[in-house]
Amino acid sequence: MLKIGLAGVGYLGSRHLKHLLEMDGIEVSGVWDTDPKALETAVREFKAPAASSLEDLFQRSDAIDLVTPTSTHYEVGMRAVAAGKPLLVEKPICATYDEGAKLVEAADRAGLPIQVGHIERFNRAFRALGQTRVKPRFIEAHRLAPWNPRGVDVAVVFDLMIHDLDLVLTLAGAEPGHVHANGVGVVTKSVDIATARIEFPTGLVANVTASRISLKKMRKLRLFGEREYIALDLGKGTCEFVGGTLSGFPLPPDAEPLGDIQHQGLNLALFRRFLPAPEGDALRLELESFRDAIVSGNPPQVSGADGLRALALAERIVREIQGR
Repeated sequence: MLKIGLAGVGYLGSRHLKHLLEMDGIEVSGVWDTDPKALETAVREFKAPAASSLEDLFQRSDAIDLVTPTSTHYEVGMRAVAAGKPLLVEKPICATYDEGAKLVEAADRAGLPIQVGHIERFNRAFRALGQTRVKPRFIEAHRLAPWNPRGVDVAVVFDLMIHDLDLVLTLAGAEPGHVHANGVGVVTKSVDIATARIEFPTGLVANVTASRISLKKMRKLRLFGEREYIALDLGKGTCEFVGGTLSGFPLPPDAEPLGDIQHQGLNLALFRRFLPAPEGDALRLELESFRDAIVSGNPPQVSGADGLRALALAERIVREIQGR
């Protein structure tokens, strides 16, 4: 049994704990939090053993799941690495790129894996993309959320947009070139609404928008390739594919015909279909990925380097908004 200790049992940490307790091959060795009430609640509701301190948690555990506030990721993460523990750290990896780089460097020197909690990588809709070979030329992302005081101590770029920045970087497979961004603070002194245009040397362009003062929730990603359009609804977990095949060739059995068009001298039959994806809770899959990486010795699916790339782009966007 792999003994995993959980640091942080607030709203998100409690969700982590629920899954950890149900997973095969896992023993929750202890839970810890600086808030005595949160710790007491976790122990009472989940019957999880409480650790008296971080050091106690490290001694009990083979690995650490870090779900404390972002401002503490560097300090707690460095202490976990110093104790020789593989680490799953919620996104963003740290409050600043410099802190994250030092954490990743320390883990690399110690030969310890770090996985970053970019949960949308495990979203059912995004996993369905694995059935395609699309090379997007244009990406449009919208992530809107109603007002929630949790997480507003940082710009919406770090709180919400960073999810889509990680997905864009994953799909691009390249480092961004030019970045143009705008944003405003409406409810807080920080940035509550932001939009960024990210241009890659490959020609790919991504427009990414995030807001935390919307009247409704939206988590959508649209990809435009040379001959296809793919709409991902990350909230519903659906992946809709619109493409074309040469007229006269059979369509996929589950496809809906949309008519014929002329494209670059070819007669194409357009069709639409929803790409199936296996069921699975994204957070559960993320935690299983962390477990499997430790057991197998393979690199985590979302590495510390991945977390750093997303954070670096987020910082670049905020600097652009601030005019620096």
